Amino acid sequence: MKDGMGDELDDEHRQLVEVLLHELRTSLTTIRGWAELPLQGLSDDPALMVRALRRIQEEADHMYEATQRVFPRSDASWERPSHPEPMDLRDVADEAVADLGLLDPARPITRENSGRTALVADNRMLRHAVRNLLGNALQHTPAGSPVTVAVRGPVRGPGGEPRVELSVRDQGPGMDPRAIARLTTPYPESDGGEPGGGLGLTIVRRVVERHGGEVAVSSAPGLGTTVTVALPTVSVSSGN
Repeated sequence: MKDGMGDELDDEHRQLVEVLLHELRTSLTTIRGWAELPLQGLSDDPALMVRALRRIQEEADHMYEATQRVFPRSDASWERPSHPEPMDLRDVADEAVADLGLLDPARPITRENSGRTALVADNRMLRHAVRNLLGNALQHTPAGSPVTVAVRGPVRGPGGEPRVELSVRDQGPGMDPRAIARLTTPYPESDGGEPGGGLGLTIVRRVVERHGGEVAVSSAPGLGTTVTVALPTVSVSSGN
């Protein structure tokens, strides 16, 4: 039972450490996949090797920043500052699919594009969020089950504002409403409920909401699951 501010801070720090471990595992898995390319006889392709080294460096940088957010220096912020810049959601999807293809070569992956998906966002944060979406698809579906990654834009949001969308659709067993609730709840409920299992999706939601967007989950038993990320075409934090 929490009986003071110290206990609440300890609980917050524990949650931050759990997020950190999840992010480190994701980055290490990606690094391992790209680092194994020379062992597969592909080191004679200079362009591919440059791409592999770039991805390894990016993931190493992400691991360092994630660690600093949980165990900061005295002058460091607990939350990484946002660095919005013009980007294309199709490029983010292509990179995430390339990572997934290394981690699970036997997995059938379909890419779909519809329209122009330019926006202003933090490139590194958004790439990590999309990779977490695909990681969830791998984790919660049988081996060899197809996955579709689709981007659409521009579309109109509920208030008529322009936005772009990225969805990850699987053909797994699907979920009932209670399972969806558990997927989107990473930590135990205060009433003693079972621990949730959606840490990856929680990271996705935090990144998307920080950009002024939203995440929707659509699923039913036997019909697979679709997770859709909707983002405004401008950065909320920058106002551009």
